Amino acid sequence: MFTDAKRELKELIALVDQLAREDATRAARPDIVPGEGYDESRRSRELRSIALMEKYELQDWNRH
Repeated sequence: MFTDAKRELKELIALVDQLAREDATRAARPDIVPGEGYDESRRSRELRSIALMEKYELQDWNRH
């Protein structure tokens, strides 16, 4: 159980980091055009991060 949780939480951290970096890059460099399949791949990562946040009840961790 703890092994799965540890693995999934590491995955969540990596997903959140990757999505944040992509957002920052796109904001800083709007001239960069994402390649084919980017939107589908990003949506998949977003959905996975949402699923993990809900699983571990973290969806409200950053709200005041």
